[in-house]
Amino acid sequence: MAQPLLENRISIKVTNERIEEVLRQIGEKGGFSFSYSPDAIDVKARVSVNASNQSVREILNDIFKGSVTFKERRKYIILQKVAAEPERQPDNFFLNGYIIDKKTGERLRDASIYEANSLVSTVSNEYGYYRIKLPAAQPNLRLEVRKEEYSARSVEVTRRQDYYLTISLTADTIRHIERQNPRILSRHDTVQSRVEPRVEIPRSPQVVSAPVPAAEPDTTAPRPAHTLKERLQEVGDAFVYAFASTKQAIHTENITDTLYRPFQASILPFIGTNHQLSGNVINDVSLNLIAGYSLGVGALEVGGVVNIVRWNVQGIQVAGLANLVGRDVQGIQIAGFGNLNIGDFRGVQIAGTANATAEDFHGLQISGWANVVGRKLNGWQVTPGLNYAQVVEKGHQLGFLNYADSSATTPFGFFSYVRQNGYRRYEVSTDELNYFNASFKTGVAGFYNIFTFGMNAFLPGKPLGSIGYGIGTARRLGRGWMLNGDLVASRMAIQRQFWRQPQAGHYRITVALEKKLSPRVAISLGPTLNLLHTPYAGLIDTSTRRGLEPIWIGNRFDDGITTYGWVGFQAALRFCNRI
Repeated sequence: MAQPLLENRISIKVTNERIEEVLRQIGEKGGFSFSYSPDAIDVKARVSVNASNQSVREILNDIFKGSVTFKERRKYIILQKVAAEPERQPDNFFLNGYIIDKKTGERLRDASIYEANSLVSTVSNEYGYYRIKLPAAQPNLRLEVRKEEYSARSVEVTRRQDYYLTISLTADTIRHIERQNPRILSRHDTVQSRVEPRVEIPRSPQVVSAPVPAAEPDTTAPRPAHTLKERLQEVGDAFVYAFASTKQAIHTENITDTLYRPFQASILPFIGTNHQLSGNVINDVSLNLIAGYSLGVGALEVGGVVNIVRWNVQGIQVAGLANLVGRDVQGIQIAGFGNLNIGDFRGVQIAGTANATAEDFHGLQISGWANVVGRKLNGWQVTPGLNYAQVVEKGHQLGFLNYADSSATTPFGFFSYVRQNGYRRYEVSTDELNYFNASFKTGVAGFYNIFTFGMNAFLPGKPLGSIGYGIGTARRLGRGWMLNGDLVASRMAIQRQFWRQPQAGHYRITVALEKKLSPRVAISLGPTLNLLHTPYAGLIDTSTRRGLEPIWIGNRFDDGITTYGWVGFQAALRFCNRI
Protein backbone atom coordinates (compact mmCIF):
# COMPACT_ATOMS: atom_id res chain seq x y z
CA MET A 1 0.00 0.00 0.00
CA ALA A 2 1.16 3.57 -0.76
CA GLN A 3 2.40 5.62 2.15
CA PRO A 4 -0.22 8.10 3.47
CA LEU A 5 0.41 11.69 2.42
CA LEU A 6 0.45 12.87 6.03
CA GLU A 7 3.29 10.44 6.76
CA ASN A 8 5.56 11.79 4.02
CA ARG A 9 8.78 13.07 5.57
CA ILE A 10 10.16 16.36 4.32
CA SER A 11 12.55 19.11 5.41
CA ILE A 12 11.58 22.78 5.22
CA LYS A 13 12.96 26.00 6.68
CA VAL A 14 11.14 29.36 6.36
CA THR A 15 11.16 32.52 8.44
CA ASN A 16 8.18 34.86 8.82
CA GLU A 17 6.52 33.52 5.68
CA ARG A 18 2.82 33.54 4.84
CA ILE A 19 1.01 30.24 5.53
CA GLU A 20 -0.23 29.92 1.93
CA GLU A 21 3.37 30.01 0.68
CA VAL A 22 4.48 27.50 3.31
CA LEU A 23 1.66 25.17 2.24
CA ARG A 24 2.71 25.50 -1.40
CA GLN A 25 6.29 24.53 -0.57
CA ILE A 26 5.17 21.59 1.57
CA GLY A 27 2.91 20.33 -1.22
CA GLU A 28 5.67 20.71 -3.78
CA LYS A 29 8.13 18.72 -1.65
CA GLY A 30 5.55 16.02 -0.80
CA GLY A 31 4.08 15.65 -4.29
CA PHE A 32 0.49 16.64 -3.41
CA SER A 33 -1.80 19.67 -3.09
CA PHE A 34 -3.79 21.29 -0.29
CA SER A 35 -7.49 22.02 -0.44
CA TYR A 36 -8.97 24.61 1.93
CA SER A 37 -11.27 27.61 2.16
CA PRO A 38 -9.40 30.95 2.54
CA ASP A 39 -12.46 32.31 4.32
CA ALA A 40 -12.20 29.64 7.03
CA ILE A 41 -8.42 29.48 7.40
CA ASP A 42 -6.25 32.60 7.70
CA VAL A 43 -3.53 31.69 5.19
CA LYS A 44 -2.22 35.29 5.14
CA ALA A 45 -0.82 34.91 8.64
CA ARG A 46 2.92 34.56 8.86
CA VAL A 47 4.78 31.67 10.50
CA SER A 48 8.33 30.40 10.87
CA VAL A 49 9.06 26.69 10.35
CA ASN A 50 12.28 24.74 10.86
CA ALA A 51 11.62 21.03 10.23
CA SER A 52 14.16 18.39 9.33
CA ASN A 53 12.92 15.01 8.09
CA GLN A 54 9.56 15.38 9.84
CA SER A 55 6.17 14.04 8.76
CA VAL A 56 3.71 16.40 7.08
CA ARG A 57 1.30 15.73 9.95
CA GLU A 58 3.82 16.99 12.51
CA ILE A 59 4.65 20.11 10.49
CA LEU A 60 0.99 21.02 10.00
CA ASN A 61 0.30 20.55 13.72
CA ASP A 62 3.19 22.87 14.48
CA ILE A 63 1.85 25.49 12.06
CA PHE A 64 -1.83 25.47 13.08
CA LYS A 65 -1.44 24.54 16.80
CA GLY A 66 -4.47 22.24 16.73
CA SER A 67 -6.85 24.77 15.16
CA VAL A 68 -7.12 22.85 11.87
CA THR A 69 -7.91 19.21 11.06
CA PHE A 70 -6.40 17.25 8.16
CA LYS A 71 -7.98 14.67 5.89
CA GLU A 72 -6.48 12.86 2.88
CA ARG A 73 -8.27 12.26 -0.42
CA ARG A 74 -6.28 10.94 -3.37
CA LYS A 75 -3.48 13.50 -3.98
CA TYR A 76 -5.03 16.16 -1.78
CA ILE A 77 -4.84 17.05 1.91
CA ILE A 78 -8.05 18.79 2.94
CA LEU A 79 -7.72 21.41 5.68
CA GLN A 80 -10.75 22.25 7.81
CA LYS A 81 -11.13 24.73 10.61
CA VAL A 82 -11.86 23.16 14.00
CA ALA A 83 -15.40 24.18 14.91
CA ALA A 84 -15.85 26.50 17.84
CA GLU A 85 -16.43 24.65 21.09
CA PRO A 86 -20.20 24.19 21.49
CA GLU A 87 -22.05 25.31 24.54
CA ARG A 88 -22.96 21.70 25.30
CA GLN A 89 -20.02 19.42 25.94
CA PRO A 90 -19.73 16.72 23.24
CA ASP A 91 -20.23 13.09 24.20
CA ASN A 92 -16.86 12.05 22.79
CA PHE A 93 -13.65 13.59 21.54
CA PHE A 94 -10.53 12.34 19.77
CA LEU A 95 -6.89 12.29 20.78
CA ASN A 96 -4.31 11.67 18.10
CA GLY A 97 -0.57 11.78 17.74
CA TYR A 98 2.53 9.62 17.67
CA ILE A 99 4.08 7.11 20.06
CA ILE A 100 7.85 7.61 20.00
CA ASP A 101 10.98 6.30 21.65
CA LYS A 102 12.07 8.96 24.13
CA LYS A 103 15.77 8.45 23.51
CA THR A 104 15.96 7.88 19.75
CA GLY A 105 12.79 9.59 18.56
CA GLU A 106 11.86 6.45 16.63
CA ARG A 107 8.14 6.09 16.03
CA LEU A 108 6.82 2.95 17.66
CA ARG A 109 4.34 0.75 15.85
CA ASP A 110 2.04 -1.79 17.58
CA ALA A 111 1.86 0.11 20.87
CA SER A 112 -1.31 -0.36 22.92
CA ILE A 113 -3.21 2.79 23.96
CA TYR A 114 -6.27 2.41 26.17
CA GLU A 115 -8.45 4.00 28.86
CA ALA A 116 -9.01 1.63 31.79
CA ASN A 117 -12.54 2.69 32.83
CA SER A 118 -14.29 2.76 29.47
CA LEU A 119 -12.01 0.04 27.98
CA VAL A 120 -11.70 1.95 24.70
CA SER A 121 -8.41 1.17 23.02
CA THR A 122 -6.39 1.40 19.86
CA VAL A 123 -3.02 0.35 18.45
CA SER A 124 -0.43 2.62 16.85
CA ASN A 125 -0.07 1.97 13.14
CA GLU A 126 3.07 1.20 11.14
CA TYR A 127 4.06 4.89 11.34
CA GLY A 128 3.57 5.07 15.11
CA TYR A 129 0.38 7.15 14.70
CA TYR A 130 -2.66 6.59 16.90
CA ARG A 131 -6.18 8.02 17.13
CA ILE A 132 -8.48 7.16 20.01
CA LYS A 133 -12.08 8.14 20.80
CA LEU A 134 -12.63 9.03 24.48
CA PRO A 135 -15.78 9.77 26.52
CA ALA A 136 -15.97 13.46 27.38
CA ALA A 137 -18.21 13.09 30.42
CA GLN A 138 -15.88 10.77 32.31
CA PRO A 139 -13.88 12.45 35.07
CA ASN A 140 -10.20 11.73 35.71
CA LEU A 141 -9.39 10.45 32.26
CA ARG A 142 -5.99 8.81 31.93
CA LEU A 143 -4.48 7.34 28.81
CA GLU A 144 -2.49 4.13 29.42
CA VAL A 145 0.27 3.33 26.93
CA ARG A 146 1.97 -0.07 26.82
CA LYS A 147 4.57 -1.53 24.51
CA GLU A 148 6.76 -4.63 24.74
CA GLU A 149 10.30 -3.84 25.92
CA TYR A 150 9.17 -0.36 27.09
CA SER A 151 8.20 0.96 30.51
CA ALA A 152 4.49 1.60 31.05
CA ARG A 153 3.28 5.19 30.68
CA SER A 154 0.15 6.80 32.12
CA VAL A 155 -0.88 10.20 30.71
CA GLU A 156 -3.53 12.46 32.23
CA VAL A 157 -6.05 13.83 29.73
CA THR A 158 -6.63 17.45 30.76
CA ARG A 159 -8.93 18.66 27.97
CA ARG A 160 -12.26 17.37 26.67
CA GLN A 161 -11.83 18.29 23.02
CA ASP A 162 -9.99 16.99 19.99
CA TYR A 163 -6.29 17.65 20.17
CA TYR A 164 -2.89 16.36 19.11
CA LEU A 165 -0.67 14.63 21.67
CA THR A 166 2.66 12.89 21.05
CA ILE A 167 3.63 10.39 23.79
CA SER A 168 7.17 9.20 24.42
CA LEU A 169 8.12 5.85 25.98
CA THR A 170 11.33 4.84 27.73
CA ALA A 171 12.94 1.55 26.75
CA ASP A 172 12.93 -1.14 29.46
CA THR A 173 16.48 -2.45 29.21
CA ILE A 174 15.88 -5.52 31.37
CA ARG A 175 12.87 -6.71 29.35
CA HIS A 176 14.78 -6.10 26.13
CA ILE A 177 17.68 -8.29 27.30
CA GLU A 178 15.26 -11.01 28.43
CA ARG A 179 13.59 -11.15 25.03
CA GLN A 180 16.92 -11.19 23.20
CA ASN A 181 18.19 -14.05 25.40
CA PRO A 182 15.50 -16.73 25.82
CA ARG A 183 17.48 -18.39 28.61
CA ILE A 184 16.64 -15.45 30.87
CA LEU A 185 12.96 -15.41 31.87
CA SER A 186 11.16 -12.64 33.64
CA ARG A 187 8.53 -13.33 36.28
CA HIS A 188 5.84 -12.51 33.76
CA ASP A 189 7.26 -14.89 31.16
CA THR A 190 7.39 -17.84 33.56
CA VAL A 191 3.64 -17.68 34.18
CA GLN A 192 2.54 -16.56 30.73
CA SER A 193 -0.36 -18.54 29.31
CA ARG A 194 -0.20 -20.03 25.84
CA VAL A 195 -3.93 -19.55 25.37
CA GLU A 196 -3.69 -16.19 23.63
CA PRO A 197 -3.63 -15.12 20.00
CA ARG A 198 -0.23 -15.48 18.36
CA VAL A 199 -1.09 -13.59 15.19
CA GLU A 200 1.91 -12.74 13.05
CA ILE A 201 2.48 -8.98 13.32
CA PRO A 202 4.38 -7.53 10.33
CA ARG A 203 7.55 -5.67 11.27
CA SER A 204 9.25 -2.81 9.47
CA PRO A 205 12.54 -3.77 7.82
CA GLN A 206 15.64 -2.69 9.72
CA VAL A 207 19.24 -2.33 8.56
CA VAL A 208 21.45 -4.54 10.70
CA SER A 209 25.07 -5.52 10.57
CA ALA A 210 25.96 -8.86 9.07
CA PRO A 211 25.71 -11.61 11.69
CA VAL A 212 28.64 -13.79 12.63
CA PRO A 213 28.22 -17.14 10.86
CA ALA A 214 26.96 -19.78 13.26
CA ALA A 215 27.87 -23.42 13.31
CA GLU A 216 25.77 -25.65 11.10
CA PRO A 217 22.94 -27.26 13.07
CA ASP A 218 23.16 -30.96 13.70
CA THR A 219 20.31 -32.25 11.58
CA THR A 220 20.99 -35.84 12.60
CA ALA A 221 20.24 -35.23 16.28
CA PRO A 222 16.74 -36.43 17.24
CA ARG A 223 14.25 -33.68 17.99
CA PRO A 224 12.58 -33.87 21.40
CA ALA A 225 9.05 -35.24 21.23
CA HIS A 226 6.19 -32.90 22.00
CA THR A 227 4.82 -33.31 25.49
CA LEU A 228 1.10 -33.79 26.03
CA LYS A 229 0.87 -30.27 27.45
CA GLU A 230 2.50 -28.80 24.32
CA ARG A 231 0.08 -30.70 22.09
CA LEU A 232 -2.91 -29.45 24.09
CA GLN A 233 -1.51 -25.91 23.89
CA GLU A 234 -1.35 -26.22 20.11
CA VAL A 235 -5.01 -27.25 20.06
CA GLY A 236 -5.83 -24.26 22.28
CA ASP A 237 -3.91 -21.90 20.00
CA ALA A 238 -5.90 -23.15 17.01
CA PHE A 239 -9.15 -22.17 18.75
CA VAL A 240 -7.80 -18.70 19.54
CA TYR A 241 -6.58 -18.14 15.98
CA ALA A 242 -10.11 -18.80 14.78
CA PHE A 243 -11.77 -16.14 16.95
CA ALA A 244 -9.36 -13.46 18.22
CA SER A 245 -8.39 -10.35 16.25
CA THR A 246 -4.96 -8.95 15.41
CA LYS A 247 -5.47 -6.01 17.79
CA GLN A 248 -6.24 -8.41 20.61
CA ALA A 249 -3.04 -10.26 19.79
CA ILE A 250 -1.08 -7.02 20.12
CA HIS A 251 -2.82 -6.06 23.37
CA THR A 252 -2.07 -9.42 24.99
CA GLU A 253 1.59 -9.04 24.04
CA ASN A 254 1.86 -5.47 25.35
CA ILE A 255 -0.46 -5.23 28.35
CA THR A 256 0.44 -6.99 31.61
CA ASP A 257 -2.11 -5.04 33.68
CA THR A 258 -5.11 -6.95 35.05
CA LEU A 259 -8.49 -5.29 34.54
CA TYR A 260 -11.72 -6.32 36.34
CA ARG A 261 -15.40 -6.15 35.43
CA PRO A 262 -18.39 -7.58 37.32
CA PHE A 263 -20.19 -8.39 34.04
CA GLN A 264 -19.52 -8.57 30.33
CA ALA A 265 -21.54 -9.60 27.30
CA SER A 266 -20.21 -10.29 23.83
CA ILE A 267 -21.13 -11.64 20.41
CA LEU A 268 -17.54 -12.40 19.41
CA PRO A 269 -14.30 -11.76 21.32
CA PHE A 270 -13.87 -8.34 19.68
CA ILE A 271 -17.57 -7.40 19.66
CA GLY A 272 -18.72 -6.89 23.24
CA THR A 273 -18.74 -4.66 26.26
CA ASN A 274 -15.01 -5.18 26.84
CA HIS A 275 -14.18 -4.30 23.23
CA GLN A 276 -10.67 -5.17 22.02
CA LEU A 277 -9.41 -5.45 25.61
CA SER A 278 -11.51 -8.53 26.38
CA GLY A 279 -8.38 -10.67 26.64
CA ASN A 280 -7.05 -8.45 29.45
CA VAL A 281 -10.17 -8.43 31.65
CA ILE A 282 -11.27 -10.76 34.48
CA ASN A 283 -15.08 -10.94 34.64
CA ASP A 284 -17.26 -12.22 37.46
CA VAL A 285 -20.07 -13.07 35.04
CA SER A 286 -19.58 -13.49 31.30
CA LEU A 287 -22.27 -14.13 28.65
CA ASN A 288 -21.12 -14.88 25.11
CA LEU A 289 -23.58 -15.29 22.25
CA ILE A 290 -21.11 -17.00 19.91
CA ALA A 291 -17.60 -16.84 21.38
CA GLY A 292 -15.99 -15.13 24.35
CA TYR A 293 -12.37 -14.28 25.11
CA SER A 294 -11.23 -13.07 28.53
CA LEU A 295 -8.36 -13.04 30.99
CA GLY A 296 -10.32 -14.85 33.72
CA VAL A 297 -13.74 -15.78 35.12
CA GLY A 298 -14.72 -15.30 38.77
CA ALA A 299 -18.19 -16.88 39.02
CA LEU A 300 -20.06 -17.85 35.80
CA GLU A 301 -19.45 -17.99 32.07
CA VAL A 302 -21.98 -19.13 29.47
CA GLY A 303 -21.18 -19.31 25.76
CA GLY A 304 -23.30 -20.31 22.80
CA VAL A 305 -20.31 -21.86 21.00
CA VAL A 306 -16.88 -21.31 22.59
CA ASN A 307 -15.49 -19.81 25.81
CA ILE A 308 -11.76 -18.94 25.76
CA VAL A 309 -10.03 -17.84 28.99
CA ARG A 310 -6.33 -16.96 29.10
CA TRP A 311 -5.85 -17.47 32.86
CA ASN A 312 -8.05 -19.00 35.58
CA VAL A 313 -11.71 -19.94 35.98
CA GLN A 314 -13.49 -20.15 39.33
CA GLY A 315 -17.13 -21.18 39.29
CA ILE A 316 -19.21 -22.59 36.42
CA GLN A 317 -18.33 -22.56 32.73
CA VAL A 318 -20.86 -23.76 30.15
CA ALA A 319 -20.42 -23.81 26.37
CA GLY A 320 -22.40 -25.20 23.46
CA LEU A 321 -19.21 -26.44 21.77
CA ALA A 322 -16.05 -26.02 23.87
CA ASN A 323 -14.43 -24.43 26.91
CA LEU A 324 -10.74 -23.53 26.69
CA VAL A 325 -8.78 -22.34 29.77
CA GLY A 326 -5.10 -21.40 29.79
CA ARG A 327 -4.38 -22.00 33.47
CA ASP A 328 -6.33 -23.47 36.39
CA VAL A 329 -10.01 -24.27 36.95
CA GLN A 330 -11.88 -24.65 40.23
CA GLY A 331 -15.54 -25.51 39.67
CA ILE A 332 -17.60 -27.10 36.92
CA GLN A 333 -17.02 -27.21 33.16
CA ILE A 334 -19.79 -28.39 30.83
CA ALA A 335 -19.43 -28.45 27.03
CA GLY A 336 -21.33 -30.02 24.19
CA PHE A 337 -18.13 -31.13 22.48
CA GLY A 338 -15.09 -30.73 24.73
CA ASN A 339 -13.26 -29.05 27.61
CA LEU A 340 -9.56 -28.17 27.34
CA ASN A 341 -7.62 -26.93 30.37
CA ILE A 342 -3.86 -26.20 30.20
CA GLY A 343 -3.37 -25.97 34.00
CA ASP A 344 -4.68 -27.80 37.08
CA PHE A 345 -8.35 -28.70 37.59
CA ARG A 346 -10.42 -29.16 40.74
CA GLY A 347 -14.08 -30.02 40.26
CA VAL A 348 -16.18 -31.65 37.55
CA GLN A 349 -15.63 -31.78 33.79
CA ILE A 350 -18.52 -32.97 31.62
CA ALA A 351 -18.30 -33.10 27.83
CA GLY A 352 -20.17 -34.72 25.00
CA THR A 353 -16.93 -35.85 23.36
CA ALA A 354 -13.70 -35.20 25.29
CA ASN A 355 -12.17 -33.64 28.42
CA ALA A 356 -8.47 -32.77 28.61
CA THR A 357 -6.43 -31.32 31.49
CA ALA A 358 -2.71 -30.83 30.91
CA GLU A 359 -1.65 -30.75 34.58
CA ASP A 360 -3.10 -32.30 37.79
CA PHE A 361 -6.79 -33.22 38.11
CA HIS A 362 -8.86 -33.54 41.30
CA GLY A 363 -12.49 -34.52 40.84
CA LEU A 364 -14.64 -36.20 38.18
CA GLN A 365 -14.31 -36.39 34.39
CA ILE A 366 -17.29 -37.62 32.37
CA SER A 367 -17.27 -37.69 28.58
CA GLY A 368 -18.77 -39.45 25.60
CA TRP A 369 -15.46 -40.45 24.06
CA ALA A 370 -12.22 -39.56 25.92
CA ASN A 371 -10.81 -38.19 29.18
CA VAL A 372 -7.18 -37.03 29.39
CA VAL A 373 -5.08 -35.94 32.40
CA GLY A 374 -1.52 -34.89 31.65
CA ARG A 375 -0.12 -35.45 35.14
CA LYS A 376 -1.70 -36.71 38.38
CA LEU A 377 -5.27 -37.98 38.67
CA ASN A 378 -7.00 -37.88 42.05
CA GLY A 379 -10.56 -38.76 41.18
CA TRP A 380 -12.61 -40.62 38.59
CA GLN A 381 -12.50 -40.80 34.81
CA VAL A 382 -15.72 -42.19 33.31
CA THR A 383 -16.32 -42.73 29.59
CA PRO A 384 -17.45 -45.42 27.12
CA GLY A 385 -14.24 -44.62 25.21
CA LEU A 386 -10.66 -43.87 26.30
CA ASN A 387 -9.25 -42.73 29.67
CA TYR A 388 -5.66 -41.49 29.85
CA ALA A 389 -3.67 -40.28 32.87
CA GLN A 390 0.04 -40.10 33.52
CA VAL A 391 -0.20 -41.00 37.23
CA VAL A 392 -3.34 -42.28 39.00
CA GLU A 393 -3.01 -41.56 42.74
CA LYS A 394 -6.63 -41.89 43.92
CA GLY A 395 -9.95 -42.78 42.35
CA HIS A 396 -10.43 -45.01 39.31
CA GLN A 397 -10.47 -45.10 35.53
CA LEU A 398 -13.74 -46.55 34.21
CA GLY A 399 -13.89 -46.87 30.44
CA PHE A 400 -13.64 -49.14 27.43
CA LEU A 401 -9.89 -48.40 27.15
CA ASN A 402 -7.73 -47.20 30.07
CA TYR A 403 -4.09 -46.11 30.02
CA ALA A 404 -1.78 -44.82 32.76
CA ASP A 405 1.99 -44.59 33.14
CA SER A 406 1.54 -45.69 36.76
CA SER A 407 -1.48 -46.34 38.96
CA ALA A 408 -2.01 -46.77 42.68
CA THR A 409 -5.62 -47.89 42.07
CA THR A 410 -7.50 -50.35 39.85
CA PRO A 411 -8.76 -49.39 36.35
CA PHE A 412 -11.92 -51.08 35.08
CA GLY A 413 -12.54 -51.58 31.38
CA PHE A 414 -12.36 -53.86 28.36
CA PHE A 415 -8.63 -53.08 27.98
CA SER A 416 -6.44 -51.47 30.63
CA TYR A 417 -2.71 -50.82 30.35
CA VAL A 418 -0.49 -49.51 33.17
CA ARG A 419 3.04 -49.08 31.85
CA GLN A 420 5.26 -48.91 34.94
CA ASN A 421 3.61 -50.85 37.76
CA GLY A 422 0.91 -52.75 35.89
CA TYR A 423 0.35 -56.47 35.49
CA ARG A 424 1.19 -58.09 32.13
CA ARG A 425 1.57 -61.71 31.11
CA TYR A 426 2.22 -63.22 27.67
CA GLU A 427 1.14 -66.82 28.20
CA VAL A 428 1.44 -70.08 26.25
CA SER A 429 -0.66 -72.88 27.77
CA THR A 430 -2.28 -76.25 27.20
CA ASP A 431 -5.42 -77.89 28.57
CA GLU A 432 -7.73 -80.82 27.88
CA LEU A 433 -9.82 -78.86 25.31
CA ASN A 434 -7.12 -77.06 23.29
CA TYR A 435 -3.61 -78.40 22.91
CA PHE A 436 -2.31 -74.85 22.34
CA ASN A 437 -3.48 -71.52 23.79
CA ALA A 438 -1.88 -68.05 23.50
CA SER A 439 -3.06 -65.37 25.93
CA PHE A 440 -2.27 -61.76 26.84
CA LYS A 441 -3.17 -60.42 30.28
CA THR A 442 -3.01 -56.68 31.02
CA GLY A 443 -4.12 -54.27 33.74
CA VAL A 444 -3.14 -54.38 37.40
CA ALA A 445 -2.83 -57.34 39.72
CA GLY A 446 -6.17 -56.59 41.35
CA PHE A 447 -8.07 -56.63 38.03
CA TYR A 448 -6.75 -57.47 34.58
CA ASN A 449 -8.13 -58.23 31.12
CA ILE A 450 -7.47 -61.49 29.28
CA PHE A 451 -7.34 -61.95 25.49
CA THR A 452 -6.91 -65.57 24.40
CA PHE A 453 -6.69 -67.69 21.27
CA GLY A 454 -6.62 -71.51 21.11
CA MET A 455 -6.20 -74.16 18.40
CA ASN A 456 -5.76 -77.91 17.83
CA ALA A 457 -4.10 -77.98 14.38
CA PHE A 458 -7.09 -79.82 12.82
CA LEU A 459 -6.53 -82.92 14.98
CA PRO A 460 -9.47 -85.39 14.94
CA GLY A 461 -11.76 -85.49 17.94
CA LYS A 462 -11.01 -81.85 18.87
CA PRO A 463 -12.59 -78.47 17.99
CA LEU A 464 -10.71 -76.39 15.45
CA GLY A 465 -9.97 -73.71 18.03
CA SER A 466 -11.37 -70.81 20.03
CA ILE A 467 -11.13 -67.07 20.61
CA GLY A 468 -12.05 -65.51 23.92
CA TYR A 469 -11.99 -62.70 26.40
CA GLY A 470 -11.93 -62.69 30.18
CA ILE A 471 -11.03 -60.99 33.42
CA GLY A 472 -8.86 -62.00 36.30
CA THR A 473 -7.23 -61.12 39.58
CA ALA A 474 -3.88 -62.04 41.12
CA ARG A 475 -2.48 -62.06 44.63
CA ARG A 476 1.22 -62.05 45.43
CA LEU A 477 2.26 -64.70 47.95
CA GLY A 478 5.93 -63.73 48.21
CA ARG A 479 9.19 -65.39 47.17
CA GLY A 480 8.15 -65.38 43.51
CA TRP A 481 4.81 -67.13 44.08
CA MET A 482 1.47 -65.73 42.91
CA LEU A 483 -2.12 -67.02 42.94
CA ASN A 484 -4.40 -66.23 39.97
CA GLY A 485 -8.14 -66.47 39.49
CA ASP A 486 -9.39 -66.11 35.88
CA LEU A 487 -12.81 -66.14 34.24
CA VAL A 488 -12.76 -66.55 30.43
CA ALA A 489 -15.56 -66.86 27.87
CA SER A 490 -14.66 -68.19 24.40
CA ARG A 491 -16.39 -68.90 21.16
CA MET A 492 -15.51 -72.35 19.84
CA ALA A 493 -14.85 -73.15 16.20
CA ILE A 494 -16.43 -76.57 15.77
CA GLN A 495 -16.49 -76.61 11.96
CA ARG A 496 -14.39 -74.86 9.36
CA GLN A 497 -17.06 -72.23 8.58
CA PHE A 498 -16.47 -70.51 11.90
CA TRP A 499 -18.57 -67.33 11.60
CA ARG A 500 -21.54 -69.00 9.84
CA GLN A 501 -22.07 -71.83 12.30
CA PRO A 502 -24.32 -71.57 15.36
CA GLN A 503 -22.45 -70.31 18.37
CA ALA A 504 -20.73 -72.79 20.68
CA GLY A 505 -19.64 -71.17 23.94
CA HIS A 506 -16.96 -72.32 26.36
CA TYR A 507 -16.80 -70.74 29.85
CA ARG A 508 -13.88 -71.48 32.16
CA ILE A 509 -12.84 -70.56 35.71
CA THR A 510 -9.16 -71.13 36.42
CA VAL A 511 -7.30 -71.07 39.72
CA ALA A 512 -3.56 -71.27 39.06
CA LEU A 513 -0.41 -71.09 41.11
CA GLU A 514 2.44 -69.18 39.48
CA LYS A 515 6.15 -69.50 40.26
CA LYS A 516 8.73 -67.15 38.75
CA LEU A 517 11.84 -68.83 37.37
CA SER A 518 13.41 -65.43 36.64
CA PRO A 519 12.20 -61.82 36.72
CA ARG A 520 10.77 -62.30 33.21
CA VAL A 521 9.74 -65.98 33.06
CA ALA A 522 7.26 -68.00 35.14
CA ILE A 523 5.35 -71.27 35.04
CA SER A 524 1.83 -71.88 36.30
CA LEU A 525 -0.44 -74.85 36.93
CA GLY A 526 -3.96 -75.16 38.25
CA PRO A 527 -7.41 -76.72 38.00
CA THR A 528 -10.20 -75.37 35.83
CA LEU A 529 -14.00 -75.53 36.04
CA ASN A 530 -15.53 -75.69 32.55
CA LEU A 531 -18.94 -75.31 30.91
CA LEU A 532 -19.41 -75.97 27.19
CA HIS A 533 -22.73 -75.22 25.50
CA THR A 534 -23.10 -76.22 21.85
CA PRO A 535 -25.98 -76.67 19.39
CA TYR A 536 -24.47 -80.00 18.33
CA ALA A 537 -25.77 -82.96 20.33
CA GLY A 538 -23.24 -85.67 21.16
CA LEU A 539 -20.28 -83.47 20.28
CA ILE A 540 -18.02 -85.02 22.93
CA ASP A 541 -17.56 -88.80 23.09
CA THR A 542 -16.88 -89.54 26.76
CA SER A 543 -16.41 -93.25 26.19
CA THR A 544 -12.98 -92.87 24.62
CA ARG A 545 -10.08 -91.79 26.80
CA ARG A 546 -6.91 -90.16 25.57
CA GLY A 547 -4.36 -88.91 28.06
CA LEU A 548 -5.66 -87.34 31.24
CA GLU A 549 -9.37 -87.82 31.72
CA PRO A 550 -11.32 -84.77 33.00
CA ILE A 551 -13.70 -85.14 35.88
CA TRP A 552 -17.14 -84.96 34.29
CA ILE A 553 -19.95 -83.19 36.11
CA GLY A 554 -23.52 -84.44 35.74
CA ASN A 555 -25.09 -87.58 34.35
CA ARG A 556 -23.56 -90.01 31.91
CA PHE A 557 -23.46 -88.36 28.48
CA ASP A 558 -25.36 -89.70 25.54
CA ASP A 559 -26.14 -88.59 22.02
CA GLY A 560 -28.69 -85.98 23.22
CA ILE A 561 -26.35 -83.96 25.41
CA THR A 562 -25.58 -80.36 24.25
CA THR A 563 -24.19 -78.91 27.51
CA TYR A 564 -21.11 -80.35 29.18
CA GLY A 565 -19.47 -79.58 32.50
CA TRP A 566 -16.16 -80.84 33.81
CA VAL A 567 -13.13 -80.15 36.01
CA GLY A 568 -9.91 -79.97 34.04
CA PHE A 569 -6.46 -78.45 34.26
CA GLN A 570 -4.23 -75.82 32.65
CA ALA A 571 -0.43 -75.63 32.51
CA ALA A 572 1.30 -72.51 31.20
CA LEU A 573 4.60 -70.84 30.48
CA ARG A 574 4.41 -67.09 31.16
CA PHE A 575 6.56 -64.17 30.04
CA CYS A 576 6.17 -61.40 32.59
CA ASN A 577 6.86 -57.72 33.09
CA ARG A 578 9.06 -56.93 36.09
CA ILE A 579 6.15 -56.25 38.44
